Amino acid sequence: MATGEWDLREGDDYEYEYEFDLENPFTSPADEPIASLLDAEGHHAPSVSAAASAARRDAAGFISKVRFGGELAVHPRVAYLALNYVDRFLSKRQLPCEQQPWAPRLLAISCLSLAAKMQRVAAVSIADIQRDEEFMFDEASVRRMERVALSALEWRARSVTPLAFLGFYLSACYPAPRHPTQVAAVKARAVDLLVRAQPEVKMAEFPPSVSAAAALLAAAGEVAAANLQAFQAGVAACPFLNSDKLRECGEVLAAACGVGPERAAASADTPVTVLGHHRSASSASESDWTVGSAANGGGGEAKKRCMGPPSHWE
Repeated sequence: MATGEWDLREGDDYEYEYEFDLENPFTSPADEPIASLLDAEGHHAPSVSAAASAARRDAAGFISKVRFGGELAVHPRVAYLALNYVDRFLSKRQLPCEQQPWAPRLLAISCLSLAAKMQRVAAVSIADIQRDEEFMFDEASVRRMERVALSALEWRARSVTPLAFLGFYLSACYPAPRHPTQVAAVKARAVDLLVRAQPEVKMAEFPPSVSAAAALLAAAGEVAAANLQAFQAGVAACPFLNSDKLRECGEVLAAACGVGPERAAASADTPVTVLGHHRSASSASESDWTVGSAANGGGGEAKKRCMGPPSHWE
């Protein structure tokens, strides 16, 4: 197995020996962190075309809806990893959105389920996250789509994201003396900015290492302005960072997250980027999926159920 890969055994249930830490994606102590991260980041970042696709917009909208609009309190890191899986999937394969407009929703549900398993959080209830949907995917359908997604990811469920670079920048570039409380606050704010900016299409233009540096600089400017200039100098000294890309990423991040004086009125509770709702499932084609009906648990009208992805996806 190549360095940094995470092997999941195919089957109805996946076994996880370790919890996946987004900030520490590698398990081998022999890995030299920053060199390994830089080597791997290009294989885990979405393509710009995938990030701009209608399928990604719909999937991201559904994940955002589940995270912000429901009662499940999905952990931000689970939502972040789920959208990363969506991005990596769509960078390799396309979904038949015109024929099956609900396909991005099934991908999003499956990626949320996988991400929850990798983060070892409480199981995501497939029924709960579809509570308000007209079409319901059953457990077997979601599990089958998980295998389709993992196949597209080549069964590498570990992802190198911007979160993996935060520790390096803080340890190598943050000026001494490093007050633990202040450093923790800068890091927490950077994580928040990255999670909020992730749905923004233009963020796909920047490598994870650049996104992480831009988020930390923005966070330091808010939380530790007295140390910002020294931290900027430390980040600028990193030979692998392109200064123009870093500046551009900072501008995109600021606009997406509503930070800076020109966006002061933006809400702090919801993303500035409005992704819109996923497409209605009412126009789903019955030729590629077996569609039946099942009684709504709350009484009233029956909800339709979509039973499994088309065989040609596998």
